[in-house]
Amino acid sequence: MESQQWNINQKQLINEYRIYHQKMGLLVNEIDSNGPTGKMPKLPKKPKQRLSDIYGLKKVNKEKMTPQELHQYLSDNIADINHTISRETFGNAYLLSGNESETNIVDKLNKGIRNLKRQDAQTLLIYINFGNFLNLTKTWLENERKEGRIKQSWSAWLKEKTGYSDDHARKLRALAKVLYGYEQFFHVGLPLNFILRKLKEIDIMLQIPEHNAFWKRPVALPTTNNLQSSQDDH
Repeated sequence: MESQQWNINQKQLINEYRIYHQKMGLLVNEIDSNGPTGKMPKLPKKPKQRLSDIYGLKKVNKEKMTPQELHQYLSDNIADINHTISRETFGNAYLLSGNESETNIVDKLNKGIRNLKRQDAQTLLIYINFGNFLNLTKTWLENERKEGRIKQSWSAWLKEKTGYSDDHARKLRALAKVLYGYEQFFHVGLPLNFILRKLKEIDIMLQIPEHNAFWKRPVALPTTNNLQSSQDDH
């Protein structure tokens, strides 16, 4: 059987890990030589991708969408946010009895999916706006540090004051940098992980004037009192 060759991206990742582990080996030797009274050397920077990702890099190009394809996919997943998100939908109603008809089961599936999309859209709205607030707060903190009123770094200050990790906050800040001001994304019923994974592609898509104009259109978000019941959702 003829063996397959690594492609350029896979080979590059393998080499990055080879260099990383060589540096780690040298660092461990240095720590051993310095003894327990020595200072901890600076750790080498670990590759951003996992080594196991080499088995998925072949599929990366297949997963990429053109700006038009991405725009279409996102707009196809705009959720109806005028109804409530029904907790009851996912309660006892989602138990199957022995004589459920296919029609009834399909109806429950579709109703559940609509609720999931609303939940995803609501989550995205909150994360975009909160991410923007994190960006504003980080700018404020940097100014406070310059003025000498606060000594802590952003990540240390955030952790101490809120218990919130900057690892997650960084993702939300990146999300807001791209999507804040594009209110049509408040309607997109897709999981946050998908949006984060496609963020660079979305940023490129938004450079196209017609797509930019579409996603920047303002939305009128219904107030809680104006939401229609999910029971009326057909």
